[in-house]
Amino acid sequence: MLSNGIKVLAIGGPTCTGKSDLALIVGKKFNCEIVNGDSMQVYRYFDIGTAKPSADAREALPHHLVDIVGPDEEFNAAAFRLKADEAIRDISSRGRLPIVVGGTGLYLRALFYGLFPAGKDGELRERLNAEYALDPVAFYERLKAIDREYAMRISFRDRLRSVRAMEVYLLEGRPFSDLEKDHGFREPRYDVCMIGLTHSRDELYKRINARVLTMLEGGLVDEVKSILARGYTENVKPFSSIGYREVLLYVNGSIEYEDMLKDIQINTRRYAKRQFTWFAKEKDMKWFNYPGDINRIFEMITGFLS
Repeated sequence: MLSNGIKVLAIGGPTCTGKSDLALIVGKKFNCEIVNGDSMQVYRYFDIGTAKPSADAREALPHHLVDIVGPDEEFNAAAFRLKADEAIRDISSRGRLPIVVGGTGLYLRALFYGLFPAGKDGELRERLNAEYALDPVAFYERLKAIDREYAMRISFRDRLRSVRAMEVYLLEGRPFSDLEKDHGFREPRYDVCMIGLTHSRDELYKRINARVLTMLEGGLVDEVKSILARGYTENVKPFSSIGYREVLLYVNGSIEYEDMLKDIQINTRRYAKRQFTWFAKEKDMKWFNYPGDINRIFEMITGFLS
């Protein structure tokens, strides 16, 4: 049963498919404001590597949930849902249409279909974090043996999700993916129109490679140095994301520039594949190619609003 009659647009899909560009076009045409649905764009100072909206884009349309927490602050799907709910109610109360835009599938699912309840244990999580730190690959292989379905959706480098999935298994006695299925995410919390963007693999990989070059030419290495100069350590959560972790290795002298470039490109392509796998399971998402399908997208939104 729909628990909230507020209409919301959502634009999701893999990285480099044009989500932010489409959101600006749609936002201007349909009197919208944008709610960020990317888990890394919430962090201050992490701008270039997260493809954060430019100052011009934020001036053209209001953006919510961008730069709202410090790099060393905790932020997760539950916190996102709370903040996004507040933004959506505010936008709707002023007669405008909220657009939630981002590639973090869990955040969008939590917002639109809710989160399933699962136990938490601070001491257990601390111990699991220590075990992960000793050998991330071995920890990931343990998780894969317990819950292969969930493990294949994340990277062994994703400490937060790896540890949480192991914590849930040890507390509940069941794999994280099984609990997801039981919950079903069946009850929509909003009247939502979900737009998914995609491209052919060759085109998507070409876009990814070009974006990585643009980020590095735009000062990603200097951005990392400036964040470290502010006193933040390499252990803050945003530094574990693709792009930043490779640049850290370069800054520390562990890899050469060309290796850093190739690693970011490869890891981003792998991430895009995992994103598509996640979003492909969203039953309410309609898929388009942007900008080729722009008129079809407009038609779908017009029908949704009428």
